[in-house]
Amino acid sequence: MHRTPTRRRALLLAAVLMGAALALPAGTARARVTERNDAAPVSASLQPTLRPIYSARTEDKVVALTFDISWGNQMAPKVLEVLRNEKVPATFFLSGPWAKNHAELVKQIQADGHEIESHGHAHVDLNTLGREGAARNIAAAHAILKELTGRDPTYIRPPNGAFNEASVQAAKDLGYATVIWSVDSLDWKNPGVDRIVNRTVRLAHPGAIILMHASDSCKQTDQALPAIIRSLREQGYRFLLLDDLIRTYGVDMNGHIRVLR
Repeated sequence: MHRTPTRRRALLLAAVLMGAALALPAGTARARVTERNDAAPVSASLQPTLRPIYSARTEDKVVALTFDISWGNQMAPKVLEVLRNEKVPATFFLSGPWAKNHAELVKQIQADGHEIESHGHAHVDLNTLGREGAARNIAAAHAILKELTGRDPTYIRPPNGAFNEASVQAAKDLGYATVIWSVDSLDWKNPGVDRIVNRTVRLAHPGAIILMHASDSCKQTDQALPAIIRSLREQGYRFLLLDDLIRTYGVDMNGHIRVLR
């Protein structure tokens, strides 16, 4: 019987949730990523196919705003309101338990036209779980997000940005591309609104994937966000959903070299 990649992916995810070992060869289910990885030198610590995505490869002034959510229900509506007022699309990486406990907010994120992707299940570093442990974490979150949104996420941002070859491979086996970022707003440190704005605008670059948060532990994100959006627009930047950015421009898997602290 012929099975489509989507069908194979669903079967593998179900098998992982039932505790089965990963039985299909790596890469059986493929995320929708066009790899362009022919310019900069790269770290030898990961194989070329097992590197995460850091940014898109382009000189066009386009960026993706991305928000991680794992805790609370106060910041997310504020961020959504800003995005609505500014008419900006964004990508939200949601943890499985948060999504399950805040189904109405998940529906609002989707209704507003934003992209919903995975932030894993338990908020633990995937690079500590081994390949099968990481797969179970990813599959558990996938089941929740699929049920709530009716679509299959294809990108995962590991909690704390922590990954290794095993976790990236586990994600790939399940049809996910691992996404990190090239610009960290540091809003999670609550350093002050001006510092969040200045840092994000200063480090922005064509093809940037910008990390922000909409968890309640981040107290200043909604206050900084309007100035970030307006400042980047003044510089000629456009905002795209992560998937649109990647599908249009391809990916830069050498972005870890470019990350500025």
